[in-house]
Amino acid sequence: MTTTMQASVWHGPHQVRLESVPRPAAGPGQVLIQVAYAGICGTDQMIYQGLHPRARAPLIMSHEFVGTVVTSDDPQFQAGQPVAINPLLSCGACSACRRGLAFICEHLGLVGIDTDGGLAQFCSVPQHTVRPLPPGLPLVEAALIEPLAVAVHAVHASDLRVGDLTAVLGAGPVGILTAQMARLAGARRVLVSEVSPKRLEIAQALGLETVDATKDDPIRAIMEMTAGEGVPVVFETAGVQTTLDQATRAARVQGQILQVGMPKRVPQIDITGLQFREISRKPIRVYREADFDLAGALAADHTLNLTLPVTHVLPLAEVERGILLAHEASEACKVLISPEQV
Repeated sequence: MTTTMQASVWHGPHQVRLESVPRPAAGPGQVLIQVAYAGICGTDQMIYQGLHPRARAPLIMSHEFVGTVVTSDDPQFQAGQPVAINPLLSCGACSACRRGLAFICEHLGLVGIDTDGGLAQFCSVPQHTVRPLPPGLPLVEAALIEPLAVAVHAVHASDLRVGDLTAVLGAGPVGILTAQMARLAGARRVLVSEVSPKRLEIAQALGLETVDATKDDPIRAIMEMTAGEGVPVVFETAGVQTTLDQATRAARVQGQILQVGMPKRVPQIDITGLQFREISRKPIRVYREADFDLAGALAADHTLNLTLPVTHVLPLAEVERGILLAHEASEACKVLISPEQV
């Protein structure tokens, strides 16, 4: 057995290098995973830019990854078994954890942020984070289970009802998955706004109604769709000031905004606009255990399209290119890294 592996290591702002590093082992209560695919998300972009408050270099990023079991001292995990990783690391002792809210633990950590993650050939993770997958599920689709869990949680937490009209502001990976989940939950019409041509193309291919926000006003489209009333539920998934502002204007009186997008900088929120129309704004951080498990079941059943959002699968040596593609977004939606391709 080799004692080293290839990994993409973050060393500080705008510094990512492919290196040979010691291969981890599965200690007591751990599972060693051979990584098949690791996703690049907004959190990884923040870490790369040096903007994440917890990440410390050197670090192997990515909390969205799937692979196969190599070794474990738990007999339920067999060598070669395909698995997904639920990367949440809760303390189990804080007030939130004691109330059954471990997903918003006061000390919540994540694999790939607070410990090394999936941008490597191998990763050792706690046994409680490992979720077995059916053998027939392509791992390239399973790689979207973690962001799908965010979408599942957002829709579960919303006031969306069967037959409702709704809007999703932003068609990044989580936005695309949220729009599909809203439709699955019974939304009669789902309007998606976006500025990226590629992401608009994907939304249209999925049969979603779209607005090119570089050419048309999403608010006007929403008002035309609802006879000037606004939608009962708005999913803000971009986390930028423009869509944060639009969300308030898109919601109807006593409507609800699901704040799914994570702003990279402290935003301004029109509190008066919310107050005058009694609009509620509900933040979404990650997901419950049940949300992650349902996301895995939806992936296994091929209920949603998890292939169209994947626009790039790059080798481990091209992590920096993948981060830049995901950040620019014009030609990319979900960018995956395949550590098997060094």
